[in-house]
Amino acid sequence: MANTYAWDFPSLDAAPTEGSLADVVKVIHYRFIATSDQNKPDGDPYTVQAYGTVSLGDASGDSFTDFNSITKDQCKTWTLSALDKTEAEMKTLIDEQMTTLITPPVVGKIPSGW
Repeated sequence: MANTYAWDFPSLDAAPTEGSLADVVKVIHYRFIATSDQNKPDGDPYTVQAYGTVSLGDASGDSFTDFNSITKDQCKTWTLSALDKTEAEMKTLIDEQMTTLITPPVVGKIPSGW
């Protein structure tokens, strides 16, 4: 089983001002999505995603990035830092979810004739 991965950042919550800085990102909404190379019975690939938010600390003028200059890579770096995880650790967690989805350890069954 091989998975491909993608980060998505559907929105950023920003404070209009913080000290002398404007549009300061305070919260990042993220999705980390894995798509399997295996397909479900309907032909669509299996997918798993981790979704959440991370809060960022106070802005620093020394390392501040203008809101319109923020990149997805920077959001990924900030998110992983706030989660205290590496991307490899995130992949391991989501791969475990994918394995459970494709080969569940427990399945619901009803005896025939009920």
